[in-house]
Amino acid sequence: MQRASNTTITAFGSLAIAFVATLLAACGPGDGQGLDENGNLITLPPDGGTGGGGTGASGNPDATLSWLQNNIFGGVCTQCHTGAGAPLGVNWSSSTDSCSNIGRASGEIPTMNEVESGDSAASYVIWKVDGAGPNGEAIVAEQMPLSNPPLTADAITNMRDWINDGTPGCATQSATVNASAPKKPVASDTPGTWQFVWRESLQLCSTCHSITPTSPACLSELQCPPGGLVLSADNYYGVVDGYTVAPFDPDRSRLWNRVTETDPQHRMPYGLAPLSQRQQDIIFDWIVNGAPARTTTSKGR
Repeated sequence: MQRASNTTITAFGSLAIAFVATLLAACGPGDGQGLDENGNLITLPPDGGTGGGGTGASGNPDATLSWLQNNIFGGVCTQCHTGAGAPLGVNWSSSTDSCSNIGRASGEIPTMNEVESGDSAASYVIWKVDGAGPNGEAIVAEQMPLSNPPLTADAITNMRDWINDGTPGCATQSATVNASAPKKPVASDTPGTWQFVWRESLQLCSTCHSITPTSPACLSELQCPPGGLVLSADNYYGVVDGYTVAPFDPDRSRLWNRVTETDPQHRMPYGLAPLSQRQQDIIFDWIVNGAPARTTTSKGR
């Protein structure tokens, strides 16, 4: 995932900032929904008061979609960000709407996603509620929530942990979409084809990235399939989607960035040794050549 720099952000120019500011200002001051009489965030138990907690690696019981929807997304963000007319199209009205922001390019910094499942530091929504990026990078327009007190440190921690845990609560929905994606039979597994790449480089990943995962980590550390991504031999269209794999462009391909990540907490396959140089070369060459399903002509690395 390429992270935006101050130079990149500055390139948007004052016109873009003024445009965004106008959009955000249109919703006006909040009406206090989700805040107590002192202007502080009112928090409800997870699952709307029915108990339950987080199951991700963070161990945070409030790092759940239901807690965030009750207390932040639905309780505060929807003072502006609701319905078809939500500013910049960012809608937090329901759990389904909130899940749709995962992998969705930010309208303010298109090189970032609103929510980058598994990586809160690369999620623009965290930059917006913090008022800056993790290294002090500037945001566009105002800190969120607009015209209300900033979120508490605990509330932002719950958001970070939910994202870093793989956005539990949204994974099932994403997995269903991937599972129902058109399946293209691939007869050949010769070098440069999807089945060759899967067999030689990605097959191990399917122990977690599957509708029926077999990795023990899926019972203790991970919400599986992580990020809702199904890496199976017959799910070509669920992988080559312009985001997980962007044909001809490894830098914009989340799969490539995750298998080459230097931080073992974010690198795939999670908890295992990094892919070998040969396995990485196979993936790189496949993407550079357009991520074909059947045939390709290798250009080399």
